[in-house]
Amino acid sequence: MAMSKLSLLCFDSSIILRDDVLDMKIIEEANERYLTSTLCYLYENFRTHPYKFHTYTGVSVNTFDYILQHIEHLSWQMKSKMVITNAEKLFLTLRFLAHGLSFKSLAVTYRLTPGTVGKTIYQTLHTIWMALKHLHMPQPTENSFKKITDDFYMKWKFPNCIGAIGAKNFRIMKILKSKTGKKKRKQVVPFVLHAISDADYKFTAIEIEGNGSESDGTPFHFDATKLNKMLATNKFNVPSSQKLPGSDISLPHVLLGSAAFPLKTYLLRPYPFVQTDRETRIFNEILLRVRATNDFTFDILTTKWRIFNKPLETSAKHATLIIHVACLLHNIVRDQDGDNDKTYKKCCLSLSQGIHKKVLKAKRNSRTSFEAMEIRDKYKMYFVNNPIENCQPTSC
Repeated sequence: MAMSKLSLLCFDSSIILRDDVLDMKIIEEANERYLTSTLCYLYENFRTHPYKFHTYTGVSVNTFDYILQHIEHLSWQMKSKMVITNAEKLFLTLRFLAHGLSFKSLAVTYRLTPGTVGKTIYQTLHTIWMALKHLHMPQPTENSFKKITDDFYMKWKFPNCIGAIGAKNFRIMKILKSKTGKKKRKQVVPFVLHAISDADYKFTAIEIEGNGSESDGTPFHFDATKLNKMLATNKFNVPSSQKLPGSDISLPHVLLGSAAFPLKTYLLRPYPFVQTDRETRIFNEILLRVRATNDFTFDILTTKWRIFNKPLETSAKHATLIIHVACLLHNIVRDQDGDNDKTYKKCCLSLSQGIHKKVLKAKRNSRTSFEAMEIRDKYKMYFVNNPIENCQPTSC
């Protein structure tokens, strides 16, 4: 009777034991916790309610299954009495990102230990990044940039644009300890995410600046980033110069940035406000309208993953992982759900309201070359001679 009960428990809980180690107490406890698991119950229940599922995890059921399918082959084992399936691990991780709950809060809700919650989440984030980054955030190629250029011209009538660039500040809560090792006080340290987005509000390239101790939270460090160095040395697979539509003028492909970024031959920024002539206003208005797609991309990211609404209480290493995977999941949702995503629909009005944002005044910038100023002037004259009546996408 004891052996049949033992066999049943082993089968139900999917626990593989060595032949020489049979701890009946551990098996019974694991089986009981599995059958009464809040995590298992919520996952199975919410799958039958798509709206609740999206609210709880930030993704649709179809997108969830897509992610799960790609991480199943990278399954991992954890030393825990609690039987947690890969689906439940992903469910827990998305809950953490979508609502920013602490490990202690999640542990109480799902009857786990904070240590188990933390290990599960970080391992799941790492698995997602390794399994899906090459599919939804690959290294840009010349062909992919050409497609992005075509999309920007089709939607916004801005030629030779390979993306909009911006920076987002994230915060990390560090615990400073005294010499005795006791907790002393908390300190908020900023991280800066530089990101390039395409016309479909997806991230094409990201770089995090800051090591958890040195960063002032501004985008003015762009000159020192690897991203800028790759662009400056033509190692970013950017297509060569191309003639503008309806013109014999050949100009290089460019990124569009705010006044906080430096003016480069490959990066356009608005003219200063002191230059208020009509031609300058036309150029600034068009550039800012198109560059606002980057702001909207960040709006979708932070609206969907509310963990960024407060400082991340973790290490710099784990904060970097969280930001990377959040950007990757953002692209996955855009690829899978497109404009049908509930978060996108919620944020869509923000694009039209945030287009005409005030041009920021940069505190410091690198010296601008005459070649870069000449390229900006030529783009300005192109838009003056080829006015755009309406470049607002119809999707919003």
